[in-house]
Amino acid sequence: MTVYAPGTEAKLNEILTILGTTAPSLWPFWEKTGTLVSCIGVGDLTSSETGGAAEALEDDFAPLLLPCGLYSYHFHPTGDHHLAGIDHANYTFVASPFSVGCWIRPNAIASNVMLAKYDSAGNKEEWRFWIDASGLLDLELHDASASETEIAVSDAALTLGQMQFVVATYDGTPATPEVWLYVDGVAVNDGTTVESGTFVDMEDTASPLTIGCGGVTATPTTEFHGRIAMPFITGKELSAAEVVQLRDIMRPMVGIC
Repeated sequence: MTVYAPGTEAKLNEILTILGTTAPSLWPFWEKTGTLVSCIGVGDLTSSETGGAAEALEDDFAPLLLPCGLYSYHFHPTGDHHLAGIDHANYTFVASPFSVGCWIRPNAIASNVMLAKYDSAGNKEEWRFWIDASGLLDLELHDASASETEIAVSDAALTLGQMQFVVATYDGTPATPEVWLYVDGVAVNDGTTVESGTFVDMEDTASPLTIGCGGVTATPTTEFHGRIAMPFITGKELSAAEVVQLRDIMRPMVGIC
């Protein structure tokens, strides 16, 4: 049985209050054994490996106990380790705002997806929150039928090997999108995006949610290398102040005082 540090449940409640009431999903990573990773919200995950087969957390994800009693999981491209989710309306944001974030300790900082609903092989891309080939934090919004994008990019590369809180927020206006990227509560871009072609909007596709990779669980792409803790998605645009609040609540939970 998991034993939490005093106050952990209260902190989770504080986090959920900030995430709001519009379809929030938070994966606290309570589990250290088995293949089920449960969600507060919608969408339990399956810990998966090569070919999408279920793989026990204790065998390949090296659950690391955090001071709060929750865990971070280790992801590695060798073996295709990732968390497999579902296609759900709570992860699709057609002309609507959303925010996505997590704590990461990257062992590589090129072409690593943290969270995505993005199946390029099936032409079912919606969005991906990732570290691009230059080590920059990105949020990509994808118009699947037109195969065009709006992409926000950070001003500087992420830091290898350090625990960092990364967040992206989108205001839900596809014609003139405003996307903010944050590292440890500090904005690292100017809110603008770069458009490829004529982006109309994201579309509601059948692509599943994945954590630690893009694509689908049988053929993952842009796989994360490093640790992830407390990923979340919510159907609201978090304010800069709310991002700082989340950082300050979570910092002692992951061991940063």
